[in-house]
Amino acid sequence: MKFLTPISTTALTLILLSACSTSDDVNKMTNNSKEQISEVPSDKNLPQNDETNQTEQTMTQAEVLDAVKTDLKTDLTKMLPSELPLEVGKYFTATTKSDANNYEVIFYESDEPIAVNHEMSADNDQIIARLKAKKYESIQEANEQVGFENFSEFGGQPIDLGFGITGYQDAGAGSMWTSWNEGRWAIAAHTHTSEGEKGEKLAKEATEFLETHTLPIPKPNGFAHIDVYQSDNRIVWQKESTVYMIDEVKDPIIALEIATHIEEKE
Repeated sequence: MKFLTPISTTALTLILLSACSTSDDVNKMTNNSKEQISEVPSDKNLPQNDETNQTEQTMTQAEVLDAVKTDLKTDLTKMLPSELPLEVGKYFTATTKSDANNYEVIFYESDEPIAVNHEMSADNDQIIARLKAKKYESIQEANEQVGFENFSEFGGQPIDLGFGITGYQDAGAGSMWTSWNEGRWAIAAHTHTSEGEKGEKLAKEATEFLETHTLPIPKPNGFAHIDVYQSDNRIVWQKESTVYMIDEVKDPIIALEIATHIEEKE
């Protein structure tokens, strides 16, 4: 019978050392793998695409107005507001139409960022204002569109509007107008005959506002129609044979405010 040769002490020591070394290498590899995995950012740390896109799409009022100016392809002098009133939390955008002798800009507010001239179905509650411009054949024809009047020549019941300005009240067909002139501007506040005091109040508010705010300089005339019932606010003025108009603004004082921020854009 053959017997197995006993393993020497030296050989046994080498085997044990080799096993320990292999175990240590495995542990090191495992630990290194864990360290590498922990360095990979989780999904929570990655930038969110929706937020990034929204930031990229959001434009300031100045950027929107610059885009509007660029999109207007017209031979007319471009007159645009430098700013518009915007509800907190809303976004600002616009649509444009233009040709050589006309342009129209509708300014909107929305619940999310929308590019200028993006196809959108907006209701009237989203409209901040509309600005239109049209060139006529002559200065005289443009002046007829403005409809300027010197109210002191037409009579009516005089009324003190403050700040040294006299207004004139005139009524007919269920309407009452409190009207006055400031420089080259004619201004008229409309109400119903049964609520004449509301027309007087609006006229005084407008007079006070215009003491510290300046309407565009018309060449030669302008006419502001402001309405107690917020249904027909129109600010119209001419620059020679071109007529500019702001409308679709509900609040009459805001309509005046937008007009005072109009600037000529090169």
